[in-house]
Order: sequence, then C-alpha cells, then structure tokens
Amino acid sequence: MNEASEAEEAGVLIMLGVTVFGLLFANLSGFAHVWAAADILPLQSATPGAFDTLAWWAGQTFVSWTFNILLLVLFGSALALRHQQDGTRGLGWLFVAGLALAYLFWHGELLTVLALAGMIAVPMQALPTATRWMTLSGLIGGTFLILLTGAGITALLPDTMGLADLLGLDATRIADIEAAHQSGFWARLPENMATALQFHLVEVFFLGGGVLGLVLLGMELVERRFWSGNWPVMPLVLGAATALGIGLPLNGWSALNAMSAGFAPSQAWGGIAAHATGAALAASGYAMLGVLAVRYRVAEHVQLFLIRAGHVWLTLHVGQIVLLTLVFSGVSGIALYGQMGPASLFGLGLVLAIVQAGAVWAIDRWLRVGPVEWLLEGLSNRHFARLRRN
Repeated sequence: MNEASEAEEAGVLIMLGVTVFGLLFANLSGFAHVWAAADILPLQSATPGAFDTLAWWAGQTFVSWTFNILLLVLFGSALALRHQQDGTRGLGWLFVAGLALAYLFWHGELLTVLALAGMIAVPMQALPTATRWMTLSGLIGGTFLILLTGAGITALLPDTMGLADLLGLDATRIADIEAAHQSGFWARLPENMATALQFHLVEVFFLGGGVLGLVLLGMELVERRFWSGNWPVMPLVLGAATALGIGLPLNGWSALNAMSAGFAPSQAWGGIAAHATGAALAASGYAMLGVLAVRYRVAEHVQLFLIRAGHVWLTLHVGQIVLLTLVFSGVSGIALYGQMGPASLFGLGLVLAIVQAGAVWAIDRWLRVGPVEWLLEGLSNRHFARLRRN
C-alpha cells in the first residue's frame, strides 16, 4: 500500500472511530423507549425538565440522523479500499449477522441494509464515472423526495389528530410495551421480531435507494482521495463552515419547531424537511472537519486512538446493540426500558463511551482484530486465524 492509500485508509478509520461513538448517543433513545421516541420528546418523558429538554435538543441538533448518514458513506469508503476481487467477501455473513441482531436484539440495526447495498454497489464500480454519479444522485435525491412527500402528507392531517392517534401509541399502549420490555428480553421476543420486520420493509423499500446512493458516494470519495487530506484547504474550510453553519441551525430549528408546535403531526412537515436537510449537511461538515484534522495532524494521539476504534467499529457497534438491549430490556426486575429521560440517557451515554474506549484499548492490547471482524473473516475464509496476540 502506497503512502496516499495509507493516508486515505487512516482518514476513513478515524471517521469510523468518530462515528461509532456518535452512534452510541444517537441510538440510546431507540433502545430506551418505544420505537418512535427518538425524535419525539413527550414519548421519552411525559414531564421533561429543563435538562431533559436541553439534552433532547442537543441530541437532535448534533447527532440524530447525522451519524447514521456518516456510517453509510464510510461503509462505502471502507468497501472501496478493499481489493476489487474480494470487495463483496463477507457481505453475505454480515447480512446474516444483521438479521440475527435485528430479530433477536434490536430492530434499529443498519447492518442488514448495509450488506445488501454493498452487494449491489461493488459491481457498480465497473460502470462509467458519469453513470455512477447520475445513479447515486438519483438514488439520494429520490429518497429525499420520499421523505418530503411523507412529511407533506402529515400537513394534510387535521389539527385535532394527536401523536397517539397517528402512531397508535396512547398511554395505555406505551405502558403495555414498557411492561413487556421490563419483564425480560425473551418475554417480548415475538413483538421484537414483528417490529424488526416492519423496519426492514421500510429500510429496503422506502430508504434502500438512499442507503445505496450514500454507499456509492462513499466509494466515489475514496476514488477522489477525499479522506487523505490532499484536497485544497480553502474549499474544505469553506465547505465545512457552510455545511455546519446551515446544517446545525436547521437541525436546532427543527427541534425547537417541534416543541413549539406541541409535536402535533399536522405541524411536523417543516421540521422533518429541515432535519433531513440539516443532518445531511452536518454529516458532510463533520467529514470535512475530520479531513482537515488529518491533514494538519490535530491531536495525533486522539487520531491514533480513533484509528484503533475504526479498525474494530463492527465489534463496537454489535457490542453496543447487545449491551444496550441487556441494559434496557434484558433482565426482569432491573430493565431500564421507559425509565430514563433524555438527561439521564446522556449521562449513561458518557459512562458507556468510557466503557467503549476501554474496550478499544483492551482489544488493541490483547487481540489481533475485533471478535466480530474475526468471526466474519473466519466464516468467509472457512478458516479461523489466531485471535489473540502472542
């Protein structure tokens, strides 16, 4: 691998390290509450205090949706860094792992749709450049239009229709769901499987085009050496400033608009459109900041740690899913499902981020690769190499 390729790989790994920590905070509410609560404050806390409101607003502004978008793009970049002949190796087993996580642990996993998108995206690299760009632009733009259409439909709803009417999540229904989760993981397994199936149908049929488009975009960024930091400085600086200067205020306004409208479904369309646009801009701004940090070697010790985290991002992501499922709905009597507001979740996120950092250190010290990466590689090669270091 030449110096340019090494720099490109380092940039991708650093951003994967950042993303796997961002996803921890972005996904917490999805584990802790009913499926719709991630973006709806009243479903997280019936009587939110000032700290709850601030924590929810900060999550919506800085992490919600944004790190999911980054993961999709970076997954495509990681695929592009592989040799062409083994680009799809392991994606079938990744698909199986995603199914197992979704149907046995958490419906919100992204690995299944990532694996499917990767299987399609790798062969598409043989297409002419112009065709690839037209395809990814159409896929991303089409998915954005689907989101806008869905948001526009909510504007047609009567003002008298509340969240409970739209989502079928009245107080009694939420209490039943919380009781089922608090009774222990296996007690609610059939319901979890049904929810996972619904999410997979939505991801594949409504959002699958956008996922494929973002994976293709990640591949194109590698081809243009974006992550290596070799692009001109001023376009990166101005791009990051513009993307974050527009994206983060849009995200923040979206959250404030939802609160001021009392989370009425008929008033949600503007906020949804703003959040979708803002999250995409914020993701691109974070990426350009990361590239600038790589270029100027900002906080090199932190970058080295993030490279280690990027190498084992899949193990960390799977570990998050398993651990958070156990914390919130794994053991009867101590499950925290429905018990924590946004401020408490943020505090828990900080603790878990420290635990995750310790896991990165431990894996780097004692193992050659992450356990999940080792497992998928062994299944793909039909031979399991040594996991522990000498």
